[in-house]
Amino acid sequence: MKKKFLFTVLAILGTVLAGCKSESKEKDRSDADKMFARICKLTKEYTEKLSEAPDSATWAEVYNEFEDKLEKISFSYPPDTDLLLTEGQNDTIQNLLEEIVKVKKEKIHDILHPFVECDSLLNEDSIVMQEANSEISQAGDKVTQADASRSLGN
Repeated sequence: MKKKFLFTVLAILGTVLAGCKSESKEKDRSDADKMFARICKLTKEYTEKLSEAPDSATWAEVYNEFEDKLEKISFSYPPDTDLLLTEGQNDTIQNLLEEIVKVKKEKIHDILHPFVECDSLLNEDSIVMQEANSEISQAGDKVTQADASRSLGN
């Protein structure tokens, strides 16, 4: 009877201890490292492709491909894999994505405003600027004339 009791206690104790086993504090980051490498490679590749796109149709197609492939990479790993990325890996991905956004912005500007400098949409030679300068000078002449007539009248 003592053997049965001892066996039962050991079985219960073994079950309880197995259930209380703590998870390792160091999670497996191999999936996160693989995801990081794939995202970096994809982003660098498509940044180059976007900068070389000759027209808006090609550019749109390349950018849509990039978004689709990035989404496939994200969903090909278990949930919360991105939470296992290190701070440095997150910073690197952020910098790469900022670079692709910069190229995207420049490409959009080149497509929409091919003959205008990127830093200013209204430069000194534009018709709009010439008209605005003319209106300003005419308004200034009117103010000067009004000041002169007041000073003569006093």
